[in-house]
Amino acid sequence: MTIKTSRFAIVTDSTADVPIDTAESLNISVIPAVLTLDGETYVDGLDISRAEFYERMPDLRIPPTTAVPSVLVFEETYQRLFENGVERILSIHLSANLSGMFNTAEQAALNFDEQVKVFDSGQLTLGTGFQVIEAAQSIVNGLEFDQVVNTAKRFRERAYVLALIDRLEFMRRSGRVKWLRANIGDFLQIKQLVEVKDGLVNAVARTRTYTKAFEQLISIASTWKNIKRLAVLHSGAPEKAKELTERVVNLCPNPLMIVNITTVIGIHVGPGCVGLAVLTQD
Repeated sequence: MTIKTSRFAIVTDSTADVPIDTAESLNISVIPAVLTLDGETYVDGLDISRAEFYERMPDLRIPPTTAVPSVLVFEETYQRLFENGVERILSIHLSANLSGMFNTAEQAALNFDEQVKVFDSGQLTLGTGFQVIEAAQSIVNGLEFDQVVNTAKRFRERAYVLALIDRLEFMRRSGRVKWLRANIGDFLQIKQLVEVKDGLVNAVARTRTYTKAFEQLISIASTWKNIKRLAVLHSGAPEKAKELTERVVNLCPNPLMIVNITTVIGIHVGPGCVGLAVLTQD
C-alpha cells in the first residue's frame, strides 16, 4: 500500500485486529505475526484466512504455535516509513506480559535513536486496536508527537476486553495464563469469563453452561458507561457474534465493529469464543 507522507506514523501488529480499511484510511502500518499449522508456517492474515483457520483448528494433528516476526521485519517497516518522509514513529503492540512482540519492536527501535517510541498497550485484539486508531486519528488531527503519545496513554487506561472462553483446553495449553494451571480437573466442562486488564488475562467468572456465561457477559457490559467504541469479537463463531451484537448494539452511540479475531490470538483461546472490546471516554 502507498503511505501518504506525514511527519508521524503509527505501527502496530496483526494481533491488534485493526480492520484493513481502517488501517488504510489512517495510514496505520500493520506487521503480521506468524503461525505454524501442522508443520507449515503462515503469515497471519496473508497465507490463510481467519475463517479457514478456525475451520481447520479442531482437526489439526499438532497443536498450532505462534511466533513473533523477526527484528528485521520491524526494522524494515520503520525504515520504509522514514524513507517516505516520516520523522517519528509510535509503535503500539499487545501486552508485553502476553507476547514477545513488544520486546522485539523495542530491539528494532534501538537502531533508530529516539525516532521510534515503542508503546505497550497492556491489551490485545481491539483493546490494543482502539488505542492504535485513536493515536492515528490524533495524527490526522494535527497533534504533535508528544500529544499523540499522550493520546495513546490516555486511552490505554480506558480500553478493556471481556471474553467468554468456550473451551479452556486451548488457553491451558498455551501456558500464558498461570491461574488456569491448577484447575485442570474439570476444565473441559467449564465456560470461563476472562478480562484483559493491566496487561494480564484475569479470571472473572465461570459457569458450567454457555447460556449462563453469556448472560453474565451481557450483564457486565450493561454496567459500562460513556462508551466511545465497542467491538464484538469472536473466534470463528459468526452466529454467536450476531446474537451478542443484537444484545449490546444499544450500548454504544457509534457503529459497532464485528471482528473475527486474528488467528494468532485464536490459537490461544480456541474456536467458538465471543467477547467485547470497549473504549470509554470522559
